[in-house]
Amino acid sequence: MPEQDHTAPVEPPVVEAGGAAAVPAPLHAEQPAHRQAPPREARAAAKRQAKLEQLERSRLRKAERAARGPGAWRTWVLPVLKLAVGAAIAIALVKLAFFPDVEAVSADDGLVPGAAFEEPLATVERGSVENAVSIEGMIVPVEAVPVRSTHAGTVARVSAADGAQVAEGDVLYTVRVETQGAPAADGTVPPPTARVHSIVAPAAGTLTGFAVLVGQSVDVAGETGAVQPPEHVVRASLGAAEQYRLTTQPESATVTIDGGPAPFECGAVAIAQPVGEQITTGASATLTCAVPGDVRVFVGLAAKVELSAGSASDVLLLPTTAVLGSAETGIAYRPGADGAPEEVPVELGLSDGRMVEVRAGLSEGDAVLQFVPGAADPCADPMTADPMLCGF
Repeated sequence: MPEQDHTAPVEPPVVEAGGAAAVPAPLHAEQPAHRQAPPREARAAAKRQAKLEQLERSRLRKAERAARGPGAWRTWVLPVLKLAVGAAIAIALVKLAFFPDVEAVSADDGLVPGAAFEEPLATVERGSVENAVSIEGMIVPVEAVPVRSTHAGTVARVSAADGAQVAEGDVLYTVRVETQGAPAADGTVPPPTARVHSIVAPAAGTLTGFAVLVGQSVDVAGETGAVQPPEHVVRASLGAAEQYRLTTQPESATVTIDGGPAPFECGAVAIAQPVGEQITTGASATLTCAVPGDVRVFVGLAAKVELSAGSASDVLLLPTTAVLGSAETGIAYRPGADGAPEEVPVELGLSDGRMVEVRAGLSEGDAVLQFVPGAADPCADPMTADPMLCGF
């Protein structure tokens, strides 16, 4: 019997397109058992595992503390110490408040329990004082000058119009005045005679409120318009305290306008007292002064007016708080022997609002109470007190 060949057949080599023989892949390739994780994911997993372990350890510590309990220190010792300290503080406060140790005060100190207050004193000294009054005002136009007819009659001709610029003496309109003559001896009545009179502008400026018509009847002193001059004045209210400080009538004032021209002299100072209904309404006196023509101002501007009413040097002075009264006469208070204040009549002079001149009643070096008894202390409130007066 012929002998069989058990040799496995040899597969022919696989020839690729390029003609080179390719090695056939094994029939059973060996695959890896596990896939290795990337390094980044491995680190993240390690961190998560560490956090979980830390959380578990923390829970275990809390559970152990809870099992042990607060302990003797927190349960007994600490509360007892707190009560002891509080009791000691309370006993000390009661002793200080109701049982002071008077014997501990040294006899040399001269101190006794209680409170003693001494009134502050002011000394009469020599110095200089300048009486300068400062008030707030406003720029206003001068008052308009009314146009009045000087004759009663009929308007014959109108020579100006409302809003026109006129000069003093310009003819504004004419008035025709007819006069009836006396009857003759035979009873005949002569025809009336007519005369024409010119009504002129009383000042230079702008003609306002002028509405005169030809043929219109006018009366003597009847107002038919007004002329508004171009000048301005400073007007300010002057209270009683400021008027008392003005021992003489000032002739000029210094005016300062915030954001305006440099301070300038304002002349023709006039002070008008309230009259009529102004008195019943409590109006104060009004000060006016003329603004120079070469100074440019506008109506409504706020102005600060400073009036100089004299100055004096090498005179006796006292703080105004030490004198009851501020003009001509006053009363100072000297400490009495029994502790009660003693009145001292004094004659007063110039004042700058902080110091006042003492012309008679006190001598240099005399000490009086710095504040009038019963008067409010102007230095009590640091927010409103005058630093120069109170020495802050």
